[in-house]
Amino acid sequence: MSDLAAFQDQFSEALHHSGDLTGNGDAKTLRIGLSVHRNTVYKALIDALRANYPTVERLAGDEWFKASAYAFLAENHPEEASLSAFGVTYPDFLATLPAAAELPYLPGVARLDRFWTEAHIAADADVLSPAALAGIPSDSLFDLKFRLHPSARLRWFAQPSPSIWRLNRPPSPVPAPDRLDVDWVAEGALVARPRGEVVMLMLDAASFAFLGKCLAGATLGQAATRALEIDSAADLKTRIAQFITFGAFMPIAVPGSNQREDHE
Repeated sequence: MSDLAAFQDQFSEALHHSGDLTGNGDAKTLRIGLSVHRNTVYKALIDALRANYPTVERLAGDEWFKASAYAFLAENHPEEASLSAFGVTYPDFLATLPAAAELPYLPGVARLDRFWTEAHIAADADVLSPAALAGIPSDSLFDLKFRLHPSARLRWFAQPSPSIWRLNRPPSPVPAPDRLDVDWVAEGALVARPRGEVVMLMLDAASFAFLGKCLAGATLGQAATRALEIDSAADLKTRIAQFITFGAFMPIAVPGSNQREDHE
């Protein structure tokens, strides 16, 4: 470790534990001086957390959010230079925070805020175009593997967090009385940035099961079988078309050709 890195680690440790300093007047002076730097650092980190979790702040309010941020900072410090990565464990923290017990949807909302950030900074990639599937026999089609776009984030939520998130994600202007006006049921969500803009697709259980199998590397046929196990009446043709239009999948290798499909 370089001298600079060692100094930075020691300084960071002192910022978080300057209250443990005891001794003569020099220690008191050091404690006061460090408190100025600590307040500046904590404000920057809280601002970063606020930027990464804007929907949580909107729903919980500024004071509640700030209090939860201070509690989070007591146990979590940045591990990367980029503050876009700060707070990756904040959703898990909210799930165990006693003050959030009366807001059971909030950890899920936080995860969707995190998914938005991850999708926003994910690698660019082309998407599967509908034309690529034209002319492929159905018996060959079901042997293909549809890979999810690298920006895609997929999750099932026990609470209607996706609906709440969609209503309240800034800059969406939502009247306060309507911000939780949703059907209180479990929901799935797919968040991705297939064409330069982060978007979310709401999922029912069968759609979530289908995409989950695709994410795990299953063939289209295996994914379809799993979806029909969840809902035997699922209209898979319509749903697959919806996923392709959304931009959920990467381009695929066309059977009988050494070339990949034409990109959009």
